Amino acid sequence: MRVGLVVYMLAAAICGSALADTAVPPKDVLGSDLPWLKRYAGSVILDFSQSAFDEADLVSGPLKPKDGRDPVSNNLLRTPESVTTLQGRRTRFVYLLPAGRSPLEATSGYDQELQARNGQTLYQCREQACGGSLGRAADSGGGEQGLIHHVFPRDQVPKALYSAGWCVLTASNANQRYQLIKADGAHVAVFAAEVKASRDCKNFDGRAIAIVTVVEDRQREQRMELVDARKMAGDIATQGRAVLYGVQFDTDKATIKPESRPQIEQIAAFLKMGSGTFFVVGHTDNQGAHEYNLDLSRRRAAAVTEALIKGHGIQAGRLTGFGVGMLAPVASNAEEPGRSRNRRVEIVPR
Repeated sequence: MRVGLVVYMLAAAICGSALADTAVPPKDVLGSDLPWLKRYAGSVILDFSQSAFDEADLVSGPLKPKDGRDPVSNNLLRTPESVTTLQGRRTRFVYLLPAGRSPLEATSGYDQELQARNGQTLYQCREQACGGSLGRAADSGGGEQGLIHHVFPRDQVPKALYSAGWCVLTASNANQRYQLIKADGAHVAVFAAEVKASRDCKNFDGRAIAIVTVVEDRQREQRMELVDARKMAGDIATQGRAVLYGVQFDTDKATIKPESRPQIEQIAAFLKMGSGTFFVVGHTDNQGAHEYNLDLSRRRAAAVTEALIKGHGIQAGRLTGFGVGMLAPVASNAEEPGRSRNRRVEIVPR
């Protein structure tokens, strides 16, 4: 009986911690506003991501049925009748509006704000007119795609269970509205809806959120810098490390971009010049939570290590992937030029 009682108490403690109510944060969880775009008054940022130069497909037409299912979520495909594909600096916010505010107030507020920048609405919709399934969560599967699946990809939902961002993005929603606005120097897409949450996320029930995606007309600031094998050897001999910006990754992922191939080949060539052992170190900027960036940098270092071992025959024992996140900046994170210098891979002797 005593053993059974202990097991019961442990189970109850675990369940109790899992079901603890997630509090509404009093201030931004992470990220900061763009200097030229105000948020809805009283809103707080629950999730934030930014890329200095990226490509984005912004929904510019209603969702229409398409044969097949999404291989990741097993949802019936519902794809936009048209999309506006843009390249530039991409920033995405998930805002929680003050209590008592509606999705309409969010879209109307951004529309009014952007009028000062010659704002022009390219597309807008509400509820059924947007097409697809209504009320779906960003990570929902086994049904039919909804607009939110094209606004916030499932693989980018925060990994921290019961965090504020996770709560609002994994909850169903109602009264959805969407607006795509072209303004001077940027396009702004606003998805707004009322959260329908329960249990551990019940504090967010009835609150409106706004997922705001901004693509600014900006040229790529950081060019691919190819460091050849001989320069790598020289840098390590004189500085104790080789700093590489030619290894690029998909936004918020550890997937190496195809254009990184020349730099990976040069790393392999350097390694084949000798027999030493090395750390492959991943670095990030400070955009996002510490633990998230630490994990991302580790996964990116592991991806480079795997590419060298499997793709170029480097012995596994010679390489150790290591991620330090944002803990070793080489420039200020206050502005994008500095942040772009902090996002890098380094080869360090072990």
